[in-house]
Amino acid sequence: MAPKASEGEEGKEVEMVPAAPNPEQQLERDVTAHQDSEEEEKTAAKIKKLLSKLKPLRARISQLLGPAGPHRVVTGDRGRRCLVLMETELSIIAALLTTLSPQHFDDAETKKWLGESLFAVPRLADRVLGEVDPSLHTLLRRASQCFHRRKSFSYSHSIFTVRRLYYIIQHPSSSRYRHLLLPSSDLGLITPQLAEADALLPLVGIDRPAKKILGWLAHQGKMDMNLRVMCIVGPVGIGKTTLAVELRNRLRQQHETSGGRYNFQCNVMAQVPRGTDRNIRLVQDILSQVSEPAATALSSDPSQAKTMKVLVRLISECLRDKRYFVIIDDIWEASDWEEIKVAFPNNNHGSRILITTRSTSTAWACCSDSYDGLDVHEMKPLSEMDSERLLLAKAVGSVDGCLPNNMKLHCDEILRRCEGIPLFIIGMADWLKDQYSDEDEDQYSDEDEEHQRFAIYCKERVPRLTEQALSSAFNDFPNDYLRLLLIYMSMFPYGYKFEKDRLILKWIDEGFFILTDYDDYGRYSDDIYFSNVRNLEAERLFSELVDSNVITCVASNRKHKQDEAEACQWQINHFMHQFLASKSAEMGFVFTTTTLNLLAESAAATTTECGNQTSSRMPRRLALHHPDPLLPSMLETMDLSQTRSLSVSGTVRGIPLDKFIYLVVLDLEGWENLEDENLLLICRSKMIFLRYLSVRNTRVSKLPHEIKELWALHTLDISYTQISELPLELFQLRDLWYLDLRGTRFLRALGDLHNLEVLAVTWSFHQSTDRDYCEALLSSIVKLEWLKSLTIHCGLGCSMEFLGSLEEWRAPLRLEKFKVTAGQFASVPPWIQRNKRLAFVQITVCNKQTTTDDLKILGASGGGGALPKLQCLILGLDFIPGHAIVIGNEGFHKLQRFSLDSVLPRLTFQTGAMPRLKHLRLKFSSGPASEERVPSGISNLQMISEVVLSYSEWCVNSTSVKMTVKAVKEQVAKHRNPINLFINGVEDDVVQEVDEEAENATGTSWSGTDAGPGRDDAQAVDEEAKGVVENEITEAES
Repeated sequence: MAPKASEGEEGKEVEMVPAAPNPEQQLERDVTAHQDSEEEEKTAAKIKKLLSKLKPLRARISQLLGPAGPHRVVTGDRGRRCLVLMETELSIIAALLTTLSPQHFDDAETKKWLGESLFAVPRLADRVLGEVDPSLHTLLRRASQCFHRRKSFSYSHSIFTVRRLYYIIQHPSSSRYRHLLLPSSDLGLITPQLAEADALLPLVGIDRPAKKILGWLAHQGKMDMNLRVMCIVGPVGIGKTTLAVELRNRLRQQHETSGGRYNFQCNVMAQVPRGTDRNIRLVQDILSQVSEPAATALSSDPSQAKTMKVLVRLISECLRDKRYFVIIDDIWEASDWEEIKVAFPNNNHGSRILITTRSTSTAWACCSDSYDGLDVHEMKPLSEMDSERLLLAKAVGSVDGCLPNNMKLHCDEILRRCEGIPLFIIGMADWLKDQYSDEDEDQYSDEDEEHQRFAIYCKERVPRLTEQALSSAFNDFPNDYLRLLLIYMSMFPYGYKFEKDRLILKWIDEGFFILTDYDDYGRYSDDIYFSNVRNLEAERLFSELVDSNVITCVASNRKHKQDEAEACQWQINHFMHQFLASKSAEMGFVFTTTTLNLLAESAAATTTECGNQTSSRMPRRLALHHPDPLLPSMLETMDLSQTRSLSVSGTVRGIPLDKFIYLVVLDLEGWENLEDENLLLICRSKMIFLRYLSVRNTRVSKLPHEIKELWALHTLDISYTQISELPLELFQLRDLWYLDLRGTRFLRALGDLHNLEVLAVTWSFHQSTDRDYCEALLSSIVKLEWLKSLTIHCGLGCSMEFLGSLEEWRAPLRLEKFKVTAGQFASVPPWIQRNKRLAFVQITVCNKQTTTDDLKILGASGGGGALPKLQCLILGLDFIPGHAIVIGNEGFHKLQRFSLDSVLPRLTFQTGAMPRLKHLRLKFSSGPASEERVPSGISNLQMISEVVLSYSEWCVNSTSVKMTVKAVKEQVAKHRNPINLFINGVEDDVVQEVDEEAENATGTSWSGTDAGPGRDDAQAVDEEAKGVVENEITEAES
């Protein structure tokens, strides 16, 4: 028997027993449970009803297809293909509804999908059956079909409708994959395993940012006593938390040695938990550090402990008279900050709040509440030198260690794949460490064998700690839609650099943004309206992925100069790509060459154990980028009737393209073995459902006349091929929306593609001097009334004045992007000011008398600017400005990036100018020297965070160049914001001066890991900053 507790203990124990539930609260819970039960019953009834409607439809399709022979009902090739595809998709819907329970339809989006499917799917299927079933045809309908056959558009409505059925299934709201996207655990990024792995590692490449932020933390007298909020932003694993912890350690040591400006009476660090109640748990953690008695007292009242209002008030009262320093680690959404920020009073004691986040927009939103300045520090990858030091420290235990010869073979490849991300370097170092400890140095003398072993490891495995962190980051995305779009990135090969517009096109043609609102003819009730809605939604979600630093701009990691063809490109990290490929294979969403082998092995095992069975996991999407001798035979034996998307590149061989007749997306970019015969086979296969076709960067030299058989094409990319002419049959593709012809010649008939929205062409000097060519291009542009994006890559010296002469009333009014590289205009075309949707403009003018009018046209005029949506402006001036270009506060209200290419950057920014400008790039050369001919007013740019200066190395000693650089450096140094200044690709390390205390501030964990500021400064000029100048506008184009 347990000993009897004392009276006091008994009383205390009674107090801990939960009180009887409040009758009103219990009633509310009962009502909620009843409502949930009713909702599940309604959902179950809808599922049952839809299944009952599908059953007779599937039976009718089977009857129409029938066995081969004279009694077959439907004999036409297109009709049978429509029925086969529809049978497949309806079977998938039926299997989906049978497998999933009503609980899987628990949110508004999936409920909407179920309701619309209940209405649309049977109706669309009936429409197809009504067209392809001869027994239902009246004499009038047969005559109509004969007419359509003559036009080569028989069964056009059926093809359109069946493709819509596929899109309905593939829509992310369909729950087809959503139950597989649920987080497997509630893990944060900082786990005991990660902390233990990182505990004994030296800090490398962190000294400079630490000093920079320490200077921000110190108050500079009475004028700097307001509460300030600063954010550290960057992708997963880049070291945001490590930097924050190091700052905290340095502050503690500085306080012990000198106090003063680094004396904080309250020092708090809290990580944002995961889950819906994360803010409650966060403020509870903060309160326990601010006032342990208050937290203890509050814990005795469970009802009050969960009240955000009470917790926030208690924290605010505890901090009211203190100078405090609070670190909040890993905030994901700005709304979280909005809920907790009232807990931190502005008591004029010089308090500071430091926030780490992966979201750039969240960082800026948090800093907007700072009472003095906007402070966002963007973390950068480690330099090559620091990356190697970290790798050695983890692999052999010393930054000055030496790897055995067989391990040196892999060091460069590891560092290339890790791209300066510390967490990835640590993960790969584990593999090196295992090899170093377990294998004899001379055991693997064969370099080819060792390279092969390493390649297999990198292709099939993600380091454990890296996978754990990536999985947590993946689960942190706020919705399944973003996760599904991110998983789609596994369709690309490792290291692939993609353009934003082309990725969005593939998303759209895959059916991720297809709405299900149809009119009586199975078409959109307002196709143009829904097209705009679809594109805006795709743009928004892409921006969210970029904002979360999962998709990064190539320019930020490039170590050599980019050319124009490489500009405007994005990428994902190698290890994130590996993780996504593994995740997508688990879900059956995408199969790569490697995961397809595993699928085949699994199917073979099933056949061996259970007889002659086929795998139920048919590949819907295939990404074949790595050669495999077994691949051709494997594809020949697989059922590819359910494959809707195929991507092939590299040296892959033996792809039976004629088996993929039901494709919707076909991407052959960079496939070295693609020949003209293959392209002809694709066209003759009559892939009537194909929407996307790319043969970019291949050796094909001829676009066959049979291209007209792909009459449903929405996107065609033949750029950078050997195709020199276009067949007239191309212009029969009435649904063509995107056409990239860069590197090819084009015909006057481009204007006949009335639905074209995106056009990119190459324009040579010869064409610019040929009147017929000029009139052909001008005529085409005038006819393309839906054109949204026009890109013209010109040769040097091309005059584009013929475009400037376009009458305003004939100009395309829907343009959102107008880009002309190298070509020159006498002035900005007046018709541009009528395009109120323009967000990106790149143009070069050569008449110095029109500069003021040009700026008025581009946005610096009253009433919010002539171009109210302009976000990126790349302006070239092919002359020396006679007077300063003054930019006031009248326009450019949404401009975020501005680039000026001029001999002398005579810019003057007045108060309130370009209020949202974050990136300023000035490209200049040697010219007349004068104090009046340098940029001024940079301090008036409220949100500026990066300034890039670029000039030729031949102008280093030019007086005008030296004066310009000096003037910009002085203005940046005085600016309130922390600004990154790049000069010819090298980040300037002494832009904003740091006080002596910050220079000398060191934490205990830092001792002995760096050779001091001099060494770290030298590393700062390493390769990590190269490529920034020439590519600064890359991100803006997207």
